[in-house]
Amino acid sequence: DANGNVDFLDNPHYQLPDEDYGYASFYSSVDVVVMGYNTYKQVCEFEGDYPYKGKQSVVISTKPDVPVVDEGVEISTDSAATVVRQMKQQGKHVWIIGGGATNARLHEAGEIDQLILTYLPMTLGSGVPLFRENAAMGEWKNSGTRSFPNGLVQVTLERK
Repeated sequence: DANGNVDFLDNPHYQLPDEDYGYASFYSSVDVVVMGYNTYKQVCEFEGDYPYKGKQSVVISTKPDVPVVDEGVEISTDSAATVVRQMKQQGKHVWIIGGGATNARLHEAGEIDQLILTYLPMTLGSGVPLFRENAAMGEWKNSGTRSFPNGLVQVTLERK
């Protein structure tokens, strides 16, 4: 929502028995997660352990003294584009978790290769944008669409 709250995702209507919407398979393919400071801060406020335990996590921040909540977390003051390029050069599969500012910077730098968008059949009225305003324009091709019995639709887009 407009405050970054994601509680609506826990609605039982959007949960199906034995269905993770491809998350486990996708997550096992990921080597490193990259996120901005605000996303990291929000993730750290979730109940339970750090959700990306066991994965290398890079938090992009203008301040190097951000508290680290897990041994796999590192703080980088480099640009998001520099971090992602370095990871790709090392052959790592990078998951860009966000938020909108980090996504926008990586969109402008041309460093987003794939988008997996999962739509819930609901509207919020307002919310945090996937991309903050940026000057880039990208062309994508649909490489897969899945529909689920509860109304969720998942679209996978690849950069053209």
